[in-house]
Amino acid sequence: MSVASDKDENERFKTQLRERWVISDLGEAKFCLGIAIERERSTRSIFLSQHALIDQVVEKFGLKDAHPVSIPMDPSLKLSRNVEPPANTDELRRIQAIPYRALVGSLMYLAMGTRPDIAFAVQQLSQYLDCYGLTHWDAAKRVVRYLKGTRGLRLQLGGSSVADLVGYTDSNYANCVDTRRSVSGYSFTLGSGLVSWSARKQKTVSTSSCESEYVAACEATKEAVWLRALLLALDHGQLRATLLRCDNNGALILSGDPSFHARVKHIDVKFHYIRERVAANEIEVKYVNTKDNLADAFTKALPAKSFEAMRELMGVRA
Repeated sequence: MSVASDKDENERFKTQLRERWVISDLGEAKFCLGIAIERERSTRSIFLSQHALIDQVVEKFGLKDAHPVSIPMDPSLKLSRNVEPPANTDELRRIQAIPYRALVGSLMYLAMGTRPDIAFAVQQLSQYLDCYGLTHWDAAKRVVRYLKGTRGLRLQLGGSSVADLVGYTDSNYANCVDTRRSVSGYSFTLGSGLVSWSARKQKTVSTSSCESEYVAACEATKEAVWLRALLLALDHGQLRATLLRCDNNGALILSGDPSFHARVKHIDVKFHYIRERVAANEIEVKYVNTKDNLADAFTKALPAKSFEAMRELMGVRA
């Protein structure tokens, strides 16, 4: 355990702890809550992985002999709550026996822990826990097949890059075929590798792509403000406004130009929080090309080449 700037202070702190409690010093953390921790001191990097859980999921759900795939979700697939009823009693029993909820729950822990590359796929699958069918089950198994083929990948943090907080935001307008709500996505890096990410369906229907992007940027701004406060508490306060990259010019203009307000009065007041943070010099919104927008992978299923490029930018690598 290391909590101080040098070894002597670290030992003094542990001595103080022993005076009040019975403690065990197990050395450097190597495994925590199912997450393996590896260090590479030559590059000042930490690698996080969940190889053991992936192996357990593959074994538990009978996919040891399944063929791996290169991407977790087919870009052409559109899942829906409108599921065709079972054709007969045997098919009904088969669907009822599917451990869909258990599998999605396992995938969710992986997506939240060390595998941001499956976050969008899991977000899509988790919407149908009460109305799944064989199509949903096949989509869930595809994610496991992807993980099986990429079990050696790890989330890399640290490195030689300057540890500045940088965010990306994106949305997929009217993505949900049932409700026509959009999907918001954001991701934040701290030098290298993702430290925070999200793929989530918006709570209201947006009436334009600009509104959808603006709502997504507002959610990203809230996360940025929280991360800035956390870093300040860790004595790593950010010296400049956090850069938030967005690929929609309308949302970018709206975030910093109050004169644009008359044309967007229909947008809920709460989403204008981003303007307040921009004015306070905590957030700086800048344009990024869609092909370089890291949040793109959290709002839609991408083809293999684009997906692999985004995965590398996430810091998910061997």
